[in-house]
Amino acid sequence: MKLKENTPKKEINKDCTLSMPDWSDYYAGVKHLLGLRELGFTKIFEYLKTIENPVIVETGTVREENNFEGDGCSTVLFDHFVGTQGGTLITVDIDPVACKTAERLTTYAEVVESDSIEFLSTLDGKVDLLYLDSFNIYNWLDDWKASAHHLKEIFAAKNVIKEGTLIVVDDNLYVPESENSDNKKLGKGRIIQELMKSIGIPTFVDGYHIGWIWEEAKE
Repeated sequence: MKLKENTPKKEINKDCTLSMPDWSDYYAGVKHLLGLRELGFTKIFEYLKTIENPVIVETGTVREENNFEGDGCSTVLFDHFVGTQGGTLITVDIDPVACKTAERLTTYAEVVESDSIEFLSTLDGKVDLLYLDSFNIYNWLDDWKASAHHLKEIFAAKNVIKEGTLIVVDDNLYVPESENSDNKKLGKGRIIQELMKSIGIPTFVDGYHIGWIWEEAKE
């Protein structure tokens, strides 16, 4: 699948200037709803604003309207960003119900119903933000399947990751030491975090989100 800039998929009332509020005003109005994700999203959008027409690819799409603190509503946030700042948003999910919800709640997003790993391996182009939030995690002390899945997504996306790609994984936290003897951050990004540390790529976002700006190996 070749990446291209999104155009509105729904008719927008051009006589209504508030049909899509200015990004800064919009984000100021919702960021307090983001809970543990507020700091991460703020850093993500600050980075995206330094890029002209950024390409955003998200795995795991929005599932519930206005559930900002619970699920983050990242799809809705990204859709509003590209709608006001320019750029491309592709969101992929294997759940047809979630995809229908995403279609209903977004204007610019290209919604793809597919297995995320299969989809990422078919992308053609380069990505500025790879936002990984598929494969739900239900037990923080049993994060292996979720974190391994997200590692597979990284490898599937290897052809679209470039110098400067921001890679972010949602749903991570420190479990109290009494429950987690290693006192490591657990969640969807645990194995990717270990990989990035082993190859010397510093953490850019370190909270409920974990994120890194990709650096090509120096010869």
